Amino acid sequence: MRKNALSSLHMEECRELPLLFYAYRRRLVGNVSAHSHGGCELIYLLRGSCRVEGPLGVLAGRSGQLLVIPPETVHNQIDSPDEKNIFCVFQAPPGLFEQRWRTIDLAGEAWCRRWLLELSSMTERNDFEGANAILLGLLLRLSAFEKKRAAAEHLHPGLRKALAFIYNNFSRRISVKQIAEASGISVSLLRKLFVDYCGASPVRYLQDLRISRAEEMLKSPGLSISEISLRCGFENPGYFIRLYRRKYGAPPGRRRRPAN
Repeated sequence: MRKNALSSLHMEECRELPLLFYAYRRRLVGNVSAHSHGGCELIYLLRGSCRVEGPLGVLAGRSGQLLVIPPETVHNQIDSPDEKNIFCVFQAPPGLFEQRWRTIDLAGEAWCRRWLLELSSMTERNDFEGANAILLGLLLRLSAFEKKRAAAEHLHPGLRKALAFIYNNFSRRISVKQIAEASGISVSLLRKLFVDYCGASPVRYLQDLRISRAEEMLKSPGLSISEISLRCGFENPGYFIRLYRRKYGAPPGRRRRPAN
């Protein structure tokens, strides 16, 4: 086993870090015969599809999905002709990440692909400084993602409809009454569900979503503050600027300006 370089943390903190064995972007063409690893393996599909077979069952994966193979599990891999993936093998402390045979659908979640590519680049350079810290962040994000998805499956159906309506219409002028009507529930129940499950009123939740989307749009230099304001559902740019300053402590124009 390769001994990786750890980031300059205290030894107590280092014991809590997972240990990266290696991560590679697979470039070979063809199926993989039966094998196993001393650590847990993650296979992220960049393109195409694959099927992994083992004593625990069959995992089918397509682009944007992550396959989790537990340690010491014998498995093969049958790929489509155009299949490309990143695979990562590691050890992790108990309780950090559930090392269970499964597929995680991460379509639209670019962070997983980005972090795995970084780990594979570090492996190819044989430079593991900070790799275990990056791996820790990835595993924590994956665990949080799965918990959030599991919680969403148990949401009140009216709240699920309300959240979908807000995400699809946040750029338009919408009222609490419209959200409640689209969700098939009363305004009073809508408010209660938002406070209980989201920790905020529907209006506050909508405002926070709009401000977060505006924060992303500020990275595009081609859009003016007024254009961003309108695209995020704020008809009054001055009101948008006040809300933005309240959340981030600075007006959007200043946060957009690069540091000297």
